[in-house]
Amino acid sequence: MEIEEGQDVQKSSQSTAPRLPKSYNFLIQLSRKMGTVATKSSIVHDVRSFMNQEISISPSERVLGNALPKLTVSKPEREQTQDTPTGKTKIQKQKDLQKIVSQSHQLLMSANTVFPMSLFPDTVTVDRTKVTITRRDFFWSSDTLSIRIEDVLNVQVSLGPLFGSLTIASRVMSTIDHFKIGHLWRSDAIRLKHIIQGYMIAQHNKIDTSHLSKKDLIETLIELGHDSN
Repeated sequence: MEIEEGQDVQKSSQSTAPRLPKSYNFLIQLSRKMGTVATKSSIVHDVRSFMNQEISISPSERVLGNALPKLTVSKPEREQTQDTPTGKTKIQKQKDLQKIVSQSHQLLMSANTVFPMSLFPDTVTVDRTKVTITRRDFFWSSDTLSIRIEDVLNVQVSLGPLFGSLTIASRVMSTIDHFKIGHLWRSDAIRLKHIIQGYMIAQHNKIDTSHLSKKDLIETLIELGHDSN
């Protein structure tokens, strides 16, 4: 009797629950079937399109079995700049400028006037680009003059038993176009004259001396500027 009463209660609860229309249930089932079919068809379509793609393989890759695409690695921006003609020109200009600056400070010879013949010794220096004359009249005071090698017109030396004097003529238009430095040691005066005169001859004949080392340059200039007698 109790079981029959429970079944009657369940039937009554089911009868009281709201029932959905049949058309709504049919639409839900239809949409689910359509979604399943669409998903399966898209996967199948993707697989078929991938399988139908043509893959070009070179003979070497066929032998090695390597069909992976090759990756192109771009060079750094600095290397690309160096490879271009403009980049090479800029780098070459920078190197030439650095070379000129370093050579301009490369001293070929320096000589001082003899003390006590000169109370405040003067100095004559020659480097790869210019001749510099420094005159001193008192302590911690000096007058410096630089003449480019290209502007030197003539160099003359006057010799004595111990000492010598050097006279340099310049093309620069000023109140003084001849500069005389006296009371140099005889050997220093001769060596300065040979180096400056050799540089003048090299410039006149357009001889490139920039590639020579300091030692080779000095020997070459002395040989060029050496007097025949």
